[in-house]
Amino acid sequence: MDASGESEVREEEIICEKEMEVSVNGRPAFRLTCTPEHLKELVLGRLMTEGLIRSISEVEHLFICGEGNIGEVRISGDPVLRPYGGAEPTCCTGNLQLTEREDRREPERLAKVDPDMKEVFRLAEHFRKDGELHRSTGGTHSCYIRLPEGDILSFEDIGRHNALDKAVGAMLIREAEPGKCMLFTTGRVAADMVMKTVNAGIPVLVSKAVPTDRAVRLAGRYGLTLIFRAWPDSFCLADHVSEPSE
Repeated sequence: MDASGESEVREEEIICEKEMEVSVNGRPAFRLTCTPEHLKELVLGRLMTEGLIRSISEVEHLFICGEGNIGEVRISGDPVLRPYGGAEPTCCTGNLQLTEREDRREPERLAKVDPDMKEVFRLAEHFRKDGELHRSTGGTHSCYIRLPEGDILSFEDIGRHNALDKAVGAMLIREAEPGKCMLFTTGRVAADMVMKTVNAGIPVLVSKAVPTDRAVRLAGRYGLTLIFRAWPDSFCLADHVSEPSE
């Protein structure tokens, strides 16, 4: 209905949403609420951004059923998983560490990288073209990964964390060197998005939106170059601030 009170009937495309239960080494690990595309990339990326694996070589087996409802993964080692309550964290909370290991190490500090400004602008320009699902539904987040050879791969999902995980999973499948990759997210950058990027070993995270104060502090701690409000002709570089003393 418009402002004049006139109404019309028309068809609108809506987003498909599904849930996938994922087990790791035979034990329930997490439930993913996601769009049904690029599920292999999503599972692999989530394993890496949660610190369960550091490379594709640690994945011994990956199975996703034909309906995409069940994922089974076997990885090297014996990760200790938090008790699984059967609920997927929301897009705003609970995504920092779904899993933990008894031997979990502090993520390594990233090597300092001076990002190529032209590539940052190229990623922002890529965003302007918009993703296919977002263009037709207006209801997805996107994440782009620039690979070392310059290719840009695009991924969409109802959740910004899932979109980032899909991009990281694609990096793993390509066996690309994380230290030479760059991520662009259309969502805001909170602490969990920073830690996902750090766990993936990717030194540059770019966003069209803004970071939180904690995200900026964590980026400074781990050496992540954090760029925000990125557009095809301008961007802001986050100053690394000290963490508050305890």
